[in-house]
Amino acid sequence: MSATLTPLPSPKAGISGGSGTAPQWNVLPFPSPDFSEVPKATPKPLPAWPSAETPAAFPQSWPSPLSTMPSGNIAPIAEAPVSMVEEIQPATVVRPVAVAPVVEESTPDFTDDDLRLAFGPIVEEAVRNTVYARENGIDTHLEPMLRATIRRALAEYAPAARPFQPPGALDRFVWHVQALFTSRTYEDIFFEKTRRFQVEEVFLLDRATLALVSFASCDPARHASARRVNGTVQRLALQLRDDSGALRTSFDLSDRRSVISREGRHVILMSLVRGTPGELVNADLEFALRRIEDHFRERFEQHGSELLLTIQPFLEDCLLIQAPASAA
Repeated sequence: MSATLTPLPSPKAGISGGSGTAPQWNVLPFPSPDFSEVPKATPKPLPAWPSAETPAAFPQSWPSPLSTMPSGNIAPIAEAPVSMVEEIQPATVVRPVAVAPVVEESTPDFTDDDLRLAFGPIVEEAVRNTVYARENGIDTHLEPMLRATIRRALAEYAPAARPFQPPGALDRFVWHVQALFTSRTYEDIFFEKTRRFQVEEVFLLDRATLALVSFASCDPARHASARRVNGTVQRLALQLRDDSGALRTSFDLSDRRSVISREGRHVILMSLVRGTPGELVNADLEFALRRIEDHFRERFEQHGSELLLTIQPFLEDCLLIQAPASAA
């Protein structure tokens, strides 16, 4: 080798003079000989696991579980009887039922005669208010019907009846002069002076479209031709409603005549009246309109039904609405 190994280190002087034995260490700590350990209580031994041949000992009061268990198939547990379920449910509170006391038959406090006497004044007052009431009384429907019937009879059997006497000579002279200067007839002047009125023409219009359904006129030529009254109907239909669309019950014309209209459920009755109409004219026109609608209700609901000639006899009754004839 090229390099020389160094010598091992030698102990220093004086080190070898010490004790050569190292102190011994105990692996586990042991108590000193003077300490006496308290003996620990040993647990009792566990009983041996019971085998199939030797069953475990049970108290005498308990039956052996292996002896009580069935050896064959185990039957399902039966449901509890209904009586037991009812016993488990909370008991319902039963309220006592009041029993009506038995009432012995006795004489009634009042009879039918007493009830009749009690209701007699009430019914009598109600009937009296209905018959003689000013609004919606029985005369509202009865009087127009009677007036229409009587007017028809007088027009057929007594056409020459006149309620007025002939005017005096002075009155006739004055009225003739007035008719001469106004280019009118003496009959027109007399008709105006006595405040007469007469329904000259009557038209039945459809409520939705204002189309002509039927008509009647005192002029035989106009009564026989619908073409001659179409112009008058169209001119009056334009004035029949106001700016808001409401029906005008009456309006005056320029030729000293007026128009009175009445509205029903299906049609509108429009009459052309000459002179000054009275209050009874409105009731008579309403009665005529109501009778037409009641008679032709089903045919009004059928659109396109031809009723021109069928309704004309009913409208001819409206031409009889007039003041008593004068003796001019």
